[in-house]
Amino acid sequence: MKKNYLIAGLLLLIAGVQAAWAQPGMVIRKNNGHVAIPISQVVSVDFVNNIKDYIEYEYVDLGLPSGTLWATCNIGAASPEDFGDYFAWGETETKSDFSWSTYKWMKWGGSSYDKINKYTFEDNQQAGCWYSDGSFVGDNKRRLIEADDAAACAWGSDWQMLTLKQFEELTNNSYTTSEYTTLNGVKGQKITGKNGNSIFLPGAGFCQGTASSGVGEIGYYWSRSLSQNYCDFASFFWFFSGASSVTHTDRYLGLSIRPVRKNYEFVDLGLSSGTLWATCNVGADSPEESGDYFAWGETETKENYEWSTYTLCRGSEYSINKYDASLMNLLPEDDVATVKWGDSWRMPTADQLKELRDDCSREWTTRYGAGGYLFTGPNGNSVFFPAHGRHIGWDVRSQSGFYWARTIYDEDGIDKRYSYLMLFDSEELIVQGYLRYCGLNVRPVRVK
Repeated sequence: MKKNYLIAGLLLLIAGVQAAWAQPGMVIRKNNGHVAIPISQVVSVDFVNNIKDYIEYEYVDLGLPSGTLWATCNIGAASPEDFGDYFAWGETETKSDFSWSTYKWMKWGGSSYDKINKYTFEDNQQAGCWYSDGSFVGDNKRRLIEADDAAACAWGSDWQMLTLKQFEELTNNSYTTSEYTTLNGVKGQKITGKNGNSIFLPGAGFCQGTASSGVGEIGYYWSRSLSQNYCDFASFFWFFSGASSVTHTDRYLGLSIRPVRKNYEFVDLGLSSGTLWATCNVGADSPEESGDYFAWGETETKENYEWSTYTLCRGSEYSINKYDASLMNLLPEDDVATVKWGDSWRMPTADQLKELRDDCSREWTTRYGAGGYLFTGPNGNSVFFPAHGRHIGWDVRSQSGFYWARTIYDEDGIDKRYSYLMLFDSEELIVQGYLRYCGLNVRPVRVK
């Protein structure tokens, strides 16, 4: 909640009482000093709950194909050459001891990797607590949600930690040049885009236990993603004089974080409606990832998808209290694409899903182990939809593709339990109604 207090009365009082002042002003006293502001520059004073959403952090456009905008400083740093703070992967606060025993995402009392209790996938390490009697029982999350993203938590919802693809693009010599150099006496990597703009990544080293290593020489920067192979490892970018790479290491270590502005890619398939399709699902870092699962009209993920947990009813399928034939499409506040990605994005309508089905050719294929359809539009451009099933109850079921539309399925004007979806496997693709409480994937759209 934001409160705005106009201070015209205060200004008049100050001006009258202190008429002898050459420059009346406000003094804001802080625990480390004070700031004096001339009254002539002050229009109003705002009191807000989340100040980070109102701080403007500097960023640079390097002219990269993805359009990624890179922050000029690390989290916790006051300048590009400052090291800033160190974070364990998936933690949003810095600390003095980086070890498994202090790592946030552990079973109580755990002091080794096998006690990790969040962000796990089937990696065949059956000693880990994400297995039970040889069966995988973890959450199958491979990248950080916003609540565990240190960049989003520290700087606001416009920022996030890096994806692996953004690291790879940053160091691709087709797009940038890199130089190991010094800035104000600090060693680090200067990366310059083809447009001439640059960023500087200081060699801040890393923290292990209560000690640090490589400080002033080597840079280590977390991504948002786990290792491709083991869920006790997370992926990061490192550099040293003459070398750099993307690899993985233990999640408990304290590494630097360089945020990026959120940016979502889309494809123009040449459709008559002008619809532009996102290249990834909501919550995914790449086209082949599943991303998150949402009940229809809900904007947050959850563990259990049932009528009893569905927020647009009062506990049962017979007590739905929002959306029917009089309100066929989701409002922006209930559209997860809009809520998560911004005002220019929406969940597709049923008609947009039908247009994708009818006006594009499609080929069942596999990308990085994920089966799905590659849709190719009239102009030859393509977009990939992976088949990662749907979430019912506590479990993800089926390897078919399930994608919500934002349109209610209420042909008789009475039954409000269903909304449109696109459902497909390697044999067929249909657009039909589906029970709203189920957790499905969402592929956003925007219009030219």
